[in-house]
Amino acid sequence: MNRRRQAVGKFYGLLALTAAIWGIQPLFIKLAVREITPVSLTVVRFVLISATIFLIMRWRHRTPLLPPLSALFPLFCMGVCGVAVNNVAQFTGLQYSTVGNATLIASTTPAVTALLAVLFLRERLLPIQWLGIVISLLGVLVLISKGSLAILLRISFNYGDLLFFFAQLGWAAYMLIGFRVMHHLSALGTTAWAGVFGALTTLVYGLITDELHYAPLSPAGIAYMAYIIWMGGVCAMVFWNLGVKMVGASLAAVFLNIMPLVGVAAGVIVLDEDFYWQECFGAGGILSGVYLLTQARQILHRRNVRRRAHYRAARQRMQA
Repeated sequence: MNRRRQAVGKFYGLLALTAAIWGIQPLFIKLAVREITPVSLTVVRFVLISATIFLIMRWRHRTPLLPPLSALFPLFCMGVCGVAVNNVAQFTGLQYSTVGNATLIASTTPAVTALLAVLFLRERLLPIQWLGIVISLLGVLVLISKGSLAILLRISFNYGDLLFFFAQLGWAAYMLIGFRVMHHLSALGTTAWAGVFGALTTLVYGLITDELHYAPLSPAGIAYMAYIIWMGGVCAMVFWNLGVKMVGASLAAVFLNIMPLVGVAAGVIVLDEDFYWQECFGAGGILSGVYLLTQARQILHRRNVRRRAHYRAARQRMQA
């Protein structure tokens, strides 16, 4: 039992690290799409991501390169939802809206994913876990709005914001499908083949819409692409799929709420951005929500142990 908890704890750490990597990524994406179109960025990104993962699989030898036939259609759906829809919508949205709005809208993913997981995967969440989702979501709202209700009320959902919503729906579907696929295929294989199908789908879309263009990148643009491809792509996506496989889609999704916390910290440390004391409440809410979701069963177990101990002590006093 203890070994199981330790193993799960390691995967919680991977999910938290993934959220941190993705929390910094929108900044690099917003800078990169100044030099390359969102469609071209998506195609290049996932061609290189998949190629890198295939090389890792080949080097390991233990992981088969080809997926089973039964997994082809789910992998295609993962590619369409999690690569084509999610990336193109998010990258395009960042041209029309702000990183703050993107982060705020991304906070809807845990609730959407949990609901879809309950409906389609028959996952069961404890009431305390639902409470964790609500608290972490409220923490994100406080963090992004700096504790100001007026800021939330003034949010306008422009074209970019709507694209962010589509991106989150695509990512939620990617996670739920991936949870099923990884019962039959490794996390590496799942990530690589979903990337292949997603890149091909995006390539066809780019050719039809004439949004696929070659553009020479500046040295800074190459650095942005390197982070987006190998840090936010290879490392983060493999870590994410490993975490989803171990802890489930709905629990994994809540770690996305760490992203705005990391974004604010990076802005303060690197860009010397302002930090308001009200944001501390948002940070506390995010961490509290993650704790409730990941430690719900342990919390209930400790509560039951205390209740039994109090009950035994009461009976002993009555008998005495």
